[in-house]
Amino acid sequence: MKAILLDRDETLNEDPGYLNDPEKVILKPGVVSGLAALRNAGFEFFVMTNQSGVARGLISQDQLRAVNDRISRLLAHDGLTIRKFYICPHGEPIMCECRKPRPGLFLEFFREFRANPAECFAIGDKLRDIAAAESSGVRGILLGTADMGAQVPPKNLVYTAQNFQDAADYIIALEKG
Repeated sequence: MKAILLDRDETLNEDPGYLNDPEKVILKPGVVSGLAALRNAGFEFFVMTNQSGVARGLISQDQLRAVNDRISRLLAHDGLTIRKFYICPHGEPIMCECRKPRPGLFLEFFREFRANPAECFAIGDKLRDIAAAESSGVRGILLGTADMGAQVPPKNLVYTAQNFQDAADYIIALEKG
């Protein structure tokens, strides 16, 4: 299985902050065309997302499910499928293993799907999205040109893309060799 392991907010959709209303879901530019190109190259899609708004009481489990369902429906309109959403609902003070940059969501994916990490990419808008995939051996692509400051990029960061379509184009070019 070839898989793209996606962050959700500011990777797939615009993030107004603690998104709890499915009617406010807006896909980012280039997401549909980029995912379509990746699907045509044989990739399947999974979402790995921190959702601390649940722990903070800003998002209910029902609202979270409704937002994820809305994202899935918008993508399905173009024949695209998110196979599964992996969610960390915990807040910052809890030292869980699933909150990125910890690897728990990725480890759960690999236990469940037994995919080859060399056939997978992680795409996210923050270094923690990429760092969470590092111990699994998944190559990471950072979206945008956010100032990294003094942060040391994880060793699995292979590309910084201008936008989602640029990330998809990079992966497809690597696949073609």
